[in-house]
Amino acid sequence: MLLPIIRRIAAGILSWGQDLDHETSPFQVNLAYQVPRNKEADYIGKEALEKQRAMIDEGTPPFKMRMVGITLGGKEITDYAPDFWLVADTDGNDMGYVTSPWWSPELGTNIALAWVPWASSDIGTKLLVKLPDEFSVSPGVPVDGEIVDVPFRESVNPNKREVQSAKGLDFAD
Repeated sequence: MLLPIIRRIAAGILSWGQDLDHETSPFQVNLAYQVPRNKEADYIGKEALEKQRAMIDEGTPPFKMRMVGITLGGKEITDYAPDFWLVADTDGNDMGYVTSPWWSPELGTNIALAWVPWASSDIGTKLLVKLPDEFSVSPGVPVDGEIVDVPFRESVNPNKREVQSAKGLDFAD
């Protein structure tokens, strides 16, 4: 068992190249708390990030996709996923993909980070995941999934994101 991978995914820690890249905005990957809302000093990307936040606050996010946490069925995923797996809506229409999946023995389910359309990224949204045959209960049949909070469980020692979220905030003061 690869404990560091399980911990990384369960904590929502992102992998460069697997989960995000140089074109990803912090607002797309649960890192809004890293972007100060009221910082007077200038910093690289400030204007663009402030514009993105304003659009999100207005209900018109400038992004098509957003990273979410999901729980999903299937056999225990205990091997590195060398490719992305498709995510579909409950009607079977492809809409996104899984980037980092693994079995969580602590939660008793498979967990993953996945990219889905912003409009379909609410907690509790049901979806389907098209697993490789080795992890499918029935090859070729998608498994049920659901969007959940990241991190996947409450931390013993909450990080800044969890503390801010508990206060109803999404930014660093």
